[in-house]
Amino acid sequence: MNFIKIGEFNICFEKFGHGPIAVLVIPGAIGTAKSDFDIQFNPKHSGCLDFERFTFICVELPGWGRSIPPERPIGPNVLHDDADRCDELMKKLGYNEYSVYGWSEGSKVAIIMARKFGGSRIRSSIVQGLMTFHTDSASKNIMWSRDIQNWDIELLRKYEQAYGDDIDRVEDLWQRHIDLAIENYGRYYPQGLLGPVQDGLRKIQCPTLVLHGDRDFFIELKQAEHVAANVPNSRLIRFPNCGHNLHHVESIKFKQTVENFLLDNNN
Repeated sequence: MNFIKIGEFNICFEKFGHGPIAVLVIPGAIGTAKSDFDIQFNPKHSGCLDFERFTFICVELPGWGRSIPPERPIGPNVLHDDADRCDELMKKLGYNEYSVYGWSEGSKVAIIMARKFGGSRIRSSIVQGLMTFHTDSASKNIMWSRDIQNWDIELLRKYEQAYGDDIDRVEDLWQRHIDLAIENYGRYYPQGLLGPVQDGLRKIQCPTLVLHGDRDFFIELKQAEHVAANVPNSRLIRFPNCGHNLHHVESIKFKQTVENFLLDNNN
């Protein structure tokens, strides 16, 4: 666990591996390496990512995990500000070039970073469970998760452990995120997260891998298809038997898919 001061935030991050290819990893909402990627960063698990070929920097976004105080900002600019802060983090760590992988809420930050820094500092991007435009069905399903009693008990326990067994903190952060970010998503981004596709997705200059679980309760397939159809040099890989947490369910396929993509696009 390490901290770097960026603006008003003490940004917490964890480093895994010592390989030549640097990868910024951005967890989902309120997420940490412990809550979201316990398999991927556990050397005892067969799904652990390769620490010899890669160096992974897993960030805890401002206001979440241990990147406090202050509390997380709200409003339509927060994800774009996250993107700038994450790039500044990598600069301060000495990485002039790197790849980025984001899951769920983190994938929104990752795709913004790909648009801003792809083709210069960012070599390649991977997004999983990404929602770039509002739909009523997605918002309804995500709102269902507001009550953490609806969560899978094992998943909830991961977040509880990541927050020092403070379940009240987990619940407060999650409900605040749902109420302020998800409920207002359509109003914040009426033309999509990156604006009109001709100025947003179609201007992304780095190779991009889009991962989607066909059983995703929250994010519809059309979200992934929209990104893959509009981002140049992009590819969609579907996991037919998985949902939103596909990296937990098919960790070996996830590992192979991600590592092969990173190796192919960092030569």
